[in-house]
Amino acid sequence: MDKACQSCGMPLEHEDQYGTDAQHHKTDEYCKYCYKEGEFVQPELTMEGMIQQSVPFLVEKGMQEEEATSMLRNYLPFLKRWRSSEDTGLTLDGPIREEYRGEIRLIGLKARTSNQNEQTSHGIIPNMWEHFWSEDVPGRIKEKAGHASVYGCYTDYENGALGEYTFFIGKEVAVDFQTPDDLEELVIPAARYAIFQATQEPSSVFRVWQTIWEWAAMGQGERTYTGDFEVYGSPDEPVLIYIAIK
Repeated sequence: MDKACQSCGMPLEHEDQYGTDAQHHKTDEYCKYCYKEGEFVQPELTMEGMIQQSVPFLVEKGMQEEEATSMLRNYLPFLKRWRSSEDTGLTLDGPIREEYRGEIRLIGLKARTSNQNEQTSHGIIPNMWEHFWSEDVPGRIKEKAGHASVYGCYTDYENGALGEYTFFIGKEVAVDFQTPDDLEELVIPAARYAIFQATQEPSSVFRVWQTIWEWAAMGQGERTYTGDFEVYGSPDEPVLIYIAIK
């Protein structure tokens, strides 16, 4: 998903979903259900009203009502229509640099989840990290020379930040490394990345991800969703978060 409606958050995958400006030209900022001929279809609608309207559609797609409501309340404030005038001039802590990286082969653990699921008691990512370390999964992986870091990866996105994705924890290995029977392999394709920096504290990583969502929602970067990842080095090193971009 490259674009989303800046009112309801609906993915804009085709031009026939676009709204129109005052000159009747299509605009990729808003969907046709929210914006027509340069005006909002429901000009008096509040953000809370938008949440109440959107939840049933997400429930139809299989999401729990509680999860859908939580996701929208975290996501909609970053969209253009709902940002306050104070936020409009806000300068975000953007990426520290951009970098191209070639294909990366990892061995480790993987599971299917979503941002909505991870905001509830059913989140699986914390348990995956606990399993990764308590079962000494890193010790069973002979990493590629000079690449001892651990990767936390997000890939196989179903619908950008709104849908399911595969979460993978692993280490980079050489091409000829044989994958143990009870572990998985992941190949992240070559891509250009915007790189963000956090500390080793989980709360810091979460805050940087919130910055990334806002950075993308404000159009400061165009994500490709081909594969994003966190890189954890030694305890005194910062966590680097790589976001695939066009």
